[in-house]
Amino acid sequence: MGMMAWKGIALLPGLICLGILALTAGCAGIGFGDVIYSDGSLQVVVNNPGEAVDATVQVTVFSTNGVSQTEVANFVRPTTLEPGTNAFEFEVDLEPGTYKLYLYISKGTERSVSVIRDITV
Repeated sequence: MGMMAWKGIALLPGLICLGILALTAGCAGIGFGDVIYSDGSLQVVVNNPGEAVDATVQVTVFSTNGVSQTEVANFVRPTTLEPGTNAFEFEVDLEPGTYKLYLYISKGTERSVSVIRDITV
């Protein structure tokens, strides 16, 4: 095999990686930023470094007590995530205590981001 053939084979893995990166560029990087509870309102930030995308933001709030959890609230909001920072506000009255927040972003029927956050009120 000649030297040119070896160079072509050596470039193949890099080209495959670039192709995969190009195909996923529009959906990579969307994620949750700060989550803050204040004055009866849960404020959730979603960062979108790419183009606008239609998605659903879901927030499920559980109060925690030792090893048990009790669902307090569940919010589902279809939206268009604009490029940059997107802020969402969910009205919920939380008593002082500890909570687990299950945060999801779905595109169509596919869940693309899921995060669990702990907060103390």
